[in-house]
Amino acid sequence: MKQPGILVLLALAGAPAYCQTAPAALPDSVAGFLDKSLTLLETYSLERHTVDWPRLRQTVYQKAQGATTVRDLLPLYPFLFEQLHDDHGWLTYQGKTYKWRNPARVPYANEAVKAALKAKPGVLVKLLPGRVGYIQLPGIEAGGSLEEMRAAARVVQDSLCRLPLPSIRAWILDLRLNDGGAMAPMLAGIAPLLGDGHLGGFVDLNGRPEQQWYLRQGNFYVDSMQVTTLENRCPARRPDLPIAVLLSGRTASSGEIVAISLKGRAATRFFGESTYGATTANESYPIRGGAYLTIAGSQDADRTGTAYKTSLTPDVLITGGDNFLDLRQDAKVAAALKWLKKAKRP
Repeated sequence: MKQPGILVLLALAGAPAYCQTAPAALPDSVAGFLDKSLTLLETYSLERHTVDWPRLRQTVYQKAQGATTVRDLLPLYPFLFEQLHDDHGWLTYQGKTYKWRNPARVPYANEAVKAALKAKPGVLVKLLPGRVGYIQLPGIEAGGSLEEMRAAARVVQDSLCRLPLPSIRAWILDLRLNDGGAMAPMLAGIAPLLGDGHLGGFVDLNGRPEQQWYLRQGNFYVDSMQVTTLENRCPARRPDLPIAVLLSGRTASSGEIVAISLKGRAATRFFGESTYGATTANESYPIRGGAYLTIAGSQDADRTGTAYKTSLTPDVLITGGDNFLDLRQDAKVAAALKWLKKAKRP
């Protein structure tokens, strides 16, 4: 019995591969965009040394076959960030972002925190019982210019200065709704709590220092570069007072940097939930036509030099119990007040 289908397949298998063609070259504009992206990632990514770059380039160009525009490349970027274990970085193209969503992250279940974030909170200050100053410091998007940074720092500190600073005996710094943004205005804004000095810095994968953060005369510096300019600021009456820091699973990125800046400080204790775990420093690099890559290139480190590559774990773990509308009913505020009542004041 003849099996013509099999015979045809065998004939094709044994025939010379004259019909095979080399992969088509990408258009110059597309190839240039992709090549610059790969070069930036290979040069600046924190995890660049963990990647076989010749093999990755070959894989990416194979995946890009058939692309005729930059838009056709966009699905490749989550894959690229995944290879570098970077769920903090992203590509921005025509106003949209393309990043890797790490499936290992457990969905966040705290509905009170999520609802409060949806309401787009602002800076909030209150005087609590026992002469405890309370400041809710949410994430701050201050744009990229120094003027915007300085204006945002002024908003934070003007809010803080409404409290009777000379009479305050302790502080609660609430970072539960701080999902990131610009670190400079946050830290300059709360300078009256912290006083001048070294706060921490960025380090490479081996813990070697790259840039250091400071407060000097109430302004934020990266190494010797002054980022904020606050004049007529409220004085740092007692920068050594006890501080209770409140954290949530939505405390992220620059919000985590603010928390890290208090690590290693005397009379400081952390309450709440483990943070999100975006404790890497991002830098943005232009590609072309307004597109740019934001790449996690450094780790955050505290004033003692301890680097943080994952979440911050609070000293006192408290899951849930948040009440942003009535702080008297808030479990984390209550625990902080209880500790502050006993905390030794310098």
